[in-house]
Amino acid sequence: MSTPATREGVKRVLVTGAAKGIGAAIARLCVKAGHQIVAVDIDRPGLSRLREELPGIETAILDVRDLAAWERVIEAAEAQGGPIDVLINNAGVCLPGPCDQVSADDDRLTVEVNLIGVMNGVRTVLPRFLARDRGHVINVASMAAFSPIPDLAAYSATKHAVRAYTHSCALDHRHAEINWTLVCPSAVETPMLEGMRKRRAGVVVFTEKPMPSEKIAGAIVDTIRTPRREVLVPSGRGKLIRFIGLFPGLLSRGMDDAERRGLEALDD
Repeated sequence: MSTPATREGVKRVLVTGAAKGIGAAIARLCVKAGHQIVAVDIDRPGLSRLREELPGIETAILDVRDLAAWERVIEAAEAQGGPIDVLINNAGVCLPGPCDQVSADDDRLTVEVNLIGVMNGVRTVLPRFLARDRGHVINVASMAAFSPIPDLAAYSATKHAVRAYTHSCALDHRHAEINWTLVCPSAVETPMLEGMRKRRAGVVVFTEKPMPSEKIAGAIVDTIRTPRREVLVPSGRGKLIRFIGLFPGLLSRGMDDAERRGLEALDD
């Protein structure tokens, strides 16, 4: 788990989707590591609870789909406490179901939060990072960035897109002193996953025991100290899924068994 930062290593970290789940775990571990946190979310009560738990953190209401709101939040945060050093694009939604049964509105929401929200964050902070010739963008994706998942067509599509976007941005600015990290966790115990469990949707993600949010948060906080281009959690499973994702035919042949095992895990 993350060790406390030295004073020289202290970063101002803005994390989206911070009111609960992975985002809240990131905020807790960042504070423990000595970093300064700007926690943003659309969930006002959740942010209030987090601020009570972590006195001294900065919070702001932000709908990541709103580019103008991004500008206001970043300007206010930097005016109040100084430049943002690290942007963690963590906010996301998952609205599962067969691709022909998920509503067009739900698909649009998934794309706007999971992909456009990431783009909005990068579009807002990148000019500031470039002007200072330093900064770190950490985009939280999923193992779904490598391998499609039944009942999660739009979600998988956005995570594939976030991976491509992150690495393309890194290539655009490969000569700048800016770090780019893509983080791809397996299933994590979050309110999002609990919703899938209740709906018995996307059951293949339950073939492995979901990890606690603190595990993925710890990997993210570690990469603030030691930047890496791509972080898979857990590493072994991530490498396997990344390889299997190269062969769509194999995915199709093995999916019935995977769904069966997922349903059995849910019934245990």
